[in-house]
Amino acid sequence: MQAILKYVSAGSVLGVIAFLYRWFLLKTDVAIGYNWSWQGKNFFPNFDLRNRSGSKTYVVANIAYTRNHGKDIVTLDNTSLWGRELKPGTIMAVSAAPVRSITSMSDCLLTEITVRFQNGRSFRGQGPGQLITGLHKYALVLRDRIERSSLPLPR
Repeated sequence: MQAILKYVSAGSVLGVIAFLYRWFLLKTDVAIGYNWSWQGKNFFPNFDLRNRSGSKTYVVANIAYTRNHGKDIVTLDNTSLWGRELKPGTIMAVSAAPVRSITSMSDCLLTEITVRFQNGRSFRGQGPGQLITGLHKYALVLRDRIERSSLPLPR
């Protein structure tokens, strides 16, 4: 009886570990970096969208511009990147439309950007002056180490 409980317990632990590994990979699938450019009085972001998944294609839905850690919405952009596909293992460099409510470089540095995809997932971008902190920082470091090691990532 004890042997059966050991096997059931070991199977349960392995199942939980496999689930957490897949969840972790989904949380770190997409990396978004951006910087700001301007032409005259128009300020707009340039994106570096990276899909590190081996099998998922993401389609961009909209961009949310916020301040104060996402509490204050500056504006939403539903048209400039809508429908662009981010295929597995690709990097896409794109520029978005000018943001009307941003009028100075100091406004740019205070603005945070979140890119939402059509499957409902959203990822925060890392822009100028915004450091990755907390668990997200360690998760990205761990993902990089796994990718460099000989461990195969599931497809």
